[in-house]
Amino acid sequence: MNHIASSFASSDGIVYRSHLWELRDGGYRRMALVLGFPFWPLGRDTRLLAFLLDRGFLVHSIELGFASPEKPRADLAALRRAATAFADSLAARGLPLYLIAQSFNAALVPAFQRRKELAAAALVSPVLDYPPPGTKMPRCIFGAAAETMIPRESLSGKPELLDELMGPEAYVAKFSKRDLKALHSESPATLAPELGAPVAVFAGEEDPLVSAPIREALSSGGAKIYSYPRVRHLPPFDRYADNYYADLGSFLDEVEAAARRTKG
Repeated sequence: MNHIASSFASSDGIVYRSHLWELRDGGYRRMALVLGFPFWPLGRDTRLLAFLLDRGFLVHSIELGFASPEKPRADLAALRRAATAFADSLAARGLPLYLIAQSFNAALVPAFQRRKELAAAALVSPVLDYPPPGTKMPRCIFGAAAETMIPRESLSGKPELLDELMGPEAYVAKFSKRDLKALHSESPATLAPELGAPVAVFAGEEDPLVSAPIREALSSGGAKIYSYPRVRHLPPFDRYADNYYADLGSFLDEVEAAARRTKG
């Protein structure tokens, strides 16, 4: 596969790193915009990249840094504008766009409402309950960020699968208090209807960051739910990873089949 890294400047002047993965022989039918897990760079997830490329996707990603261990570079509203501006830059290709938003990056998905090129959205372990469990709010009102510590054992029931992806230490996600307040006011039940495209949710039943009420709210809004027993926050890196990929493939195939019927 070819990998091309470049820079993308948003309208507010902040420059983000963007990525494209493609096969050398071309023949693309669709695009994937992957807003990946924050715990490692998307380029390390070789199974997901191979899975999408083999299915005829051009794979795009942009490093926005939401829930990064570093102090947030921009507020949630600015990150959402950057995400949709990046999607605008892809629309010129004229290919249907599939959004894959993982973990905390699901907070960026509401920005993609009613985009005509959006074919579907796959939400993998979407964190939509804010503040997340265990968040410590800063005592100082100036410049400090709220922090959520995520132990490695919360990520996978088979943590040895993470050895090549991340270190042994806990991940610390950071948020501004203003962003937490804005996210707390949003309803997961409205997410799928507002996108105006098929939505599927893939989540472990023992995920400490995706509660049963969140899954139920997404389902009530029309999202299709795929759940995995005894799996924690990372279905692609837990005991039923093969089942997860089979379900993701089935969802993508169903969306494409429905699109063909509509055109026919």
